[in-house]
Amino acid sequence: MSAESLTTGQWWIVAVAASVSFLAAVHFCFRNRRATVYSVIAPVLGAGTVLGFDGTHGHSEMEALVIFSVSLLSLALLVVAIRPDMEKIRASALTGETYEVPKWRINLYGVLVVAFAVVVVFLLL
Repeated sequence: MSAESLTTGQWWIVAVAASVSFLAAVHFCFRNRRATVYSVIAPVLGAGTVLGFDGTHGHSEMEALVIFSVSLLSLALLVVAIRPDMEKIRASALTGETYEVPKWRINLYGVLVVAFAVVVVFLLL
């Protein structure tokens, strides 16, 4: 599949679906109303960026939508991946202790998310 197989309108639908999946991941993984409200900032800024790149910097709107959609999906995967650690952090905070996520796990999550985003973007574009 390539990006040209979908129209720009269809890519907007994909972008909205990616935004909803990101918001759902944040809401169901963190279970915190404040985190859910703050997570709305990412899709709004992303949509503004997509509209800003339209016709500038040599990018088409479709390319910007692909990058935006894949970025939000990779962030949603990251949030789902760190959910067990967030539960441990919350349980430790309730007992007055601290819990640190091992550095290797944080690095592994980061590498996997970036690799996913880069591979999918290059496959689509």
